[in-house]
Amino acid sequence: MAVDYAELWMALNPRQQFYLKTIFEEDQGREAAQRAAGASGNWNRLPAAEWRTIDAYHEPAVPDLVGRTELQLRWRRAGHHDQGTGSTIKVLVEHDLITLDGRGTPFGQMHQVAMTKQGRALMRWVTKPRASRAKVPLKERAAEVLGQLYDAASSPKGYLDWARSPTIDKDLIPPGLARSRGAYQGFEITEKGVAHLAEHHAAYAAAYPKLNLPDPSGGDGWPEEADRLLDGLRSECWSLAHAAERADRRAQEERARADTEFKEELHRQDGELALAMDREVSELKRAHAKVLADTFDGYRAQMRIVLAQRLPQYTAATLAAVTALVEGTDPVAAIHEQTAAAVTELPAYTPTGVIAVDVEGERLYAECQRKRPRRATTTRKGKAKAAAGLNTEAVPVPVRGTVLEQPWALAVHLHGALQDGYLYRLLNAPPEEEQPRKRRPAGMLDKPALRLLVALVGTEHPRRAHHARIEVERYGQATEEELAAIPRGLFSYEVKQATRSTKAPDVLVDRGLAEYTNLARFDGWGHYGDNWPLLHLTQAGRDHLADHREAYAEFHPDVRLPAPSTAADG
Repeated sequence: MAVDYAELWMALNPRQQFYLKTIFEEDQGREAAQRAAGASGNWNRLPAAEWRTIDAYHEPAVPDLVGRTELQLRWRRAGHHDQGTGSTIKVLVEHDLITLDGRGTPFGQMHQVAMTKQGRALMRWVTKPRASRAKVPLKERAAEVLGQLYDAASSPKGYLDWARSPTIDKDLIPPGLARSRGAYQGFEITEKGVAHLAEHHAAYAAAYPKLNLPDPSGGDGWPEEADRLLDGLRSECWSLAHAAERADRRAQEERARADTEFKEELHRQDGELALAMDREVSELKRAHAKVLADTFDGYRAQMRIVLAQRLPQYTAATLAAVTALVEGTDPVAAIHEQTAAAVTELPAYTPTGVIAVDVEGERLYAECQRKRPRRATTTRKGKAKAAAGLNTEAVPVPVRGTVLEQPWALAVHLHGALQDGYLYRLLNAPPEEEQPRKRRPAGMLDKPALRLLVALVGTEHPRRAHHARIEVERYGQATEEELAAIPRGLFSYEVKQATRSTKAPDVLVDRGLAEYTNLARFDGWGHYGDNWPLLHLTQAGRDHLADHREAYAEFHPDVRLPAPSTAADG
């Protein structure tokens, strides 16, 4: 049964949405750390269910003894960490967005949470635009570097002065899109590379909307003037907000000085004349402090008046720019129109069709239209908390707790989508070609297992060193006949380098495409104990790759297959 993610997301209140977002971000951070560790060869064998489990909060709350979790620190900074945390977590569990577990501690119970499959799918639906299924010739990083090479061609140097680049060496030089200027002398784009970028610019914009690739064909695209105008509005509003806060703080300091009374008993020993001098100086300082306090108060009031005018213009400008992109009009003219006069009412929000923009944009716009906007609370220490559900990093502290809080959050959200033409590329991507989805034929390996199979085939290349034999000669004693019988293959750490999948070796062994040979009998010094496994290819594995070469080239084009002669030499 299909899940209505829009209905599910709107069923959560802003506080529950904020909690779910922080848990999801922590989950994704751990997933990225696992990938980075695996890529460096430091593979973590812990099951995903363990490293995805996140400490949420301790019960009873004893921060002096057990500290605070990462989630609690984030909730605390946003002003959402209070007695309602348990009930908020319970709602997310009831919607099957997270699971709740716990572990005992010497001081009580540490409650732990983990994202469910549905929760992770919901947050991807909310935070990320739908990826294009259009196939493009280059991967994202290669396309980005090609754009940098094109920009470098018009720079004073005329080339990209990188000493080396594996991306250029592997992905751009072989097809002739770039060339090296010599060892450690940089790289430059070729005429073929310029033509390639011009031909596939629209396709890359659809596949990688976050990349602002240059367009050699000279298309209009997103105007840089629009970015300059919006950046200027945001900087002005930010400066006004913080300047007003500084003026308020300085006014309070000067007013405290003006209220300080002159204590004559501290100066009587100086004599009458000295006492008169000290009294007059004190009065002058108090008068000066009062003038300064009044001056700061006056400028603070003026800044708040100007901010109350400019921030609605900033919000209205972002709304108008979004509408202009949707309707295909000039966003610069729309921004100028909103900043030409005071904004008494925000323009309507125009849905873009991009979920990652509309879900949060429509919610924030509805908050701006409320007769009584949600107000931030103030802590006992006098610090303002942002209203529930707002991105506190986007809302400056001086604005929190005022009627400008929601318009600021909306403007920053839309500005982030507009900046650098991101939303423009999403809305102007070419339509995807309707093609029937090709199904992988039965009996073919998935990508991780195929990578490992190709790596095993590569070990049998006659010009490659026989690594297994070298290791046996180093750590063991074997006759020449035994050394000649040792097959070529991969040890455990080499298998991890070939594929990050822990299941790929078992898949090949179960299907008879590879098998293990234990070399422990050659280990004369006990380096490896009872198990020194070597995974190597079988004849069935060689035949399998030869029989399905064309199908693998079609369904897994990013896996570089060995030449047919290399496969046959085994």
